[in-house]
Amino acid sequence: MTIFLTESLPIRSRKRRESDLPYLLINPPLTDPTQPYHSIPYLVGAARRAGFSGGRCLDANIDALNHLARPEQVGDLLDRAAQTRKRVEAADEVTRADELAYRAALAAQGLAPDFVGRAVEIFKDGPSFYHYPTYRQAVLAMKRWQELLCLDGAPQSIADFQIRLGGVVNLSCYEDLCDAAVLDALTGPFDPYVQGPFQEVLREREWPLIGFSVSFTGQLPMALRLARQARAACPDAVIVFGGTEVCDHVRFARVPGDYWRLFTDVDLIVPGEGETPFCDILAAVRDGRGLAGIPGVLSREDAPSRPSSINYENMAELPAPAYDVWDWDSYWSPEPVVLYSPTRGCYWNKCTFCDYGLNSDRPTSPSRERPVDRVVEDLQEITQIGRTVYFAVDAMSPRYLRLLCDAMKDLPAPVRWSAELRLERTFPKRDMSRRLRDAGCVAVSFGYESASQRVLDLIDKGVRIAEVPEILAELAKHGIGAQMMGFTGFPSERADEAARTYDFLIEHEELWSIAGIGTFSLTPGSIVAKSPDAFGVEIVPLPPSEDIVRYLPWRDRAEGSARWPGEIDRRPGDDRMRATRRSADDRPFVGGIDTAHTMLYFSAFGRRLTPGGPLDAPRVDLVPITDSTIPFTNIEEFAAFEDLRDQFFLLKRDGGASSASMGPWLGERGKARRGDGWVAVLPSGTAFTLPAAGRLLAPDRLRQVIKLTAQARGDF
Repeated sequence: MTIFLTESLPIRSRKRRESDLPYLLINPPLTDPTQPYHSIPYLVGAARRAGFSGGRCLDANIDALNHLARPEQVGDLLDRAAQTRKRVEAADEVTRADELAYRAALAAQGLAPDFVGRAVEIFKDGPSFYHYPTYRQAVLAMKRWQELLCLDGAPQSIADFQIRLGGVVNLSCYEDLCDAAVLDALTGPFDPYVQGPFQEVLREREWPLIGFSVSFTGQLPMALRLARQARAACPDAVIVFGGTEVCDHVRFARVPGDYWRLFTDVDLIVPGEGETPFCDILAAVRDGRGLAGIPGVLSREDAPSRPSSINYENMAELPAPAYDVWDWDSYWSPEPVVLYSPTRGCYWNKCTFCDYGLNSDRPTSPSRERPVDRVVEDLQEITQIGRTVYFAVDAMSPRYLRLLCDAMKDLPAPVRWSAELRLERTFPKRDMSRRLRDAGCVAVSFGYESASQRVLDLIDKGVRIAEVPEILAELAKHGIGAQMMGFTGFPSERADEAARTYDFLIEHEELWSIAGIGTFSLTPGSIVAKSPDAFGVEIVPLPPSEDIVRYLPWRDRAEGSARWPGEIDRRPGDDRMRATRRSADDRPFVGGIDTAHTMLYFSAFGRRLTPGGPLDAPRVDLVPITDSTIPFTNIEEFAAFEDLRDQFFLLKRDGGASSASMGPWLGERGKARRGDGWVAVLPSGTAFTLPAAGRLLAPDRLRQVIKLTAQARGDF
C-alpha cells in the first residue's frame, strides 16, 4: 500500500473554540502496570489547547489488573484452580490441554487470596520495594498469578504482563482476530472487569466519541473486545482506533484495506501521530460534520480507494502532555516514572535492520526535536508529579543531547532520567558522561547490535566496536548504568561472529549493567527487506495464515537455510547465553531494559542495579515452597509453554498457525503417567517431582533441601 506523509498545521494557529463535548479515551490491557503509557496525555494536551475540556481518560489496563487483584477475585481464581486439578485427576484420558491446565493449577498451591494484593503493596511501598529479596517475592507472586489467570483464558497466554506470541491464538491471523469466540476465550481472564467496572464507565453518560490507544500487539485482543462492548452500549458513538499496533495493520495488511474486516466496530483509524487528527475528529463530531477526508485519518468511506496517510507532528508546536489524566497512585511503583518524548524519530535513520514505528521510506520516523527551552518547561511541570523520567525516544542527535544536558543540570527540581542513546564516538571527547551525570542521568541503553565490525558495517550502524569499551568505561567512571542490546543471525553472519557478540560482553563484563541479546527478525519495511539481493537474502513466501506481515521468513543464499520468525539462534551456545544474563527477571520488573522498576533501582543503587553483598531473607513469605502428593509421577514431562510454542511455529512453517489448527494438537493425549507422585512447587510456580526417599526426611530438613534446589535453579 502506498503511504503518503502529511504535515499537520501548527496546533497553536488553529482557532480555539471552547467545547465540553464528552469523549472517552481508553488504554486497553494487557501491558505494563508499573507506569502509564504517554500517548493519551499527548492527545489530551492537544485537545485542551484546541478548547475541548470534556475528556475522560480510562487506563483500563491498570484498572482491570487492580480489580482482578482484589482478594475476592483471587480467591475465586484459587477455587477454580482446585476444581481444575480435580477435573484433570479424574479424567479418563489426560490431553495436552489438560496437562497445561494442571501445571497452571498447581501454581495455586499454598497461596492465600490476598497474595496478589500484598505483592502490589510491596511494589508501592518504598522500603519493601528497595529490599530486593522482598521485592523478588512480589515478582514471583505476580508470575504465579499470571499463570493462574491463564486458567480462564488460552493456555499459557499471559506472562510478564504481555499476551505471549506463539501460543494458541495467532495475533497476525484474521481467522483468529475476527472470531469473537476466539477473542472472548483469549481475554477470558478479564471477564470480571469487562462485565463490571468497564460497563459502569460506558454507562456514566452518553459518549459521542470513544477512542482506543493501541500501542502494543498484546493490547489488540482486549481493544477489539472492549470496542465491541462500547459499540453495544453506545451505538451512536464515533469509535476511533490509533497507536503503533493500528499503524502496523494499515502498513502491513497483506490485502490493502483488509484491516477493516478486523476493525468491525471502528469508525475511524488514525495510523500516524494523533494529536492534530484527534482535534480535527473532535471538531467534526462537535459540529456534526461528516468524518470522511480528515487529514491523517482513515474512514470507511475513504477505504480502500484512498491510500492511507501518516501524520507527523511539529514538535515545536505541540502543547505539553496532560499527565494529570492518570491516577498515579494506582500504578505498581513506589513513585511515578513518567514517559516523555523530547524528540521523535531517529536522527541517524540508516540502520538496515530497523523498521520501527511510523515510517515510510526510511527505517523509522523522520527526526524532529522539541526546543530545549520548551522541554525544560515541560520537565518543570512533570516534577509536580514525579522526579523520575524516561525519555521515550528513538535516538537524539549528539548536538541536541549536549544542549539538553546543559539545560537540565540547572533545573530547580532535579530530574533522574534514562534514555536509549547511540554509541557516539564523540562521547569521550565531549566529556558526555560527566554531562549526562550532572544532568541527572542514571542509566542509558545502547543498541550495540553486534561485536563483529563486518556485520556492523552491513547494518550501517556507524559504530566502531573497538571504540565502545572506552565509551562504556567513561559511563562507568561517572556511575551511569549501561544497558546493552544486540542480536545475532543477521544475513551472512558467521557462527564465530555470533559468538563474538556474546564474548564482547563477557570480556567487558565490568563495564555494563544488564544486557539483552535476541535473534534477528526480518521486518517488511527494513532496508534489508527492500533490497534483499544486496544482503544475499531470498524472501520466503509467508503462510496464508499471516494477514498482517509483521515479519518475513527468508533464506540465506550462501547457506541455503531458511530462517523463520520466532526461531532462536542457538549457535553461540547456552553457556554464553547464561554468562550474559545478570538478572532473574525481565520486563516489567527489575532487570528488564528501560523499565520503570529498573530505573528506580539504578537511581537507588547505582550502576550495579541491585544491592551488593549477601542478601537478607525476604520480609514476607507470599509464595512459600510447598509439596503435595498427586496421582501423576512425571510432572516434568507434562506439556509446557515451550512445547506449545514449538508446535505453533511448526504449523506456521507448514502452512499456517491458528487456534483452529492448534486445537487438534491440544486435544491429543499427553505424556501423563498415573501413579503415586510427590511434587514440590517452587516460589515461581515451577513444579518438579521429589524422590520417594525424600519422604524419610524430617519436614524441616526436606524444606531446606527443596529451598537449596530452588536457589540453584534461580527460582527463589
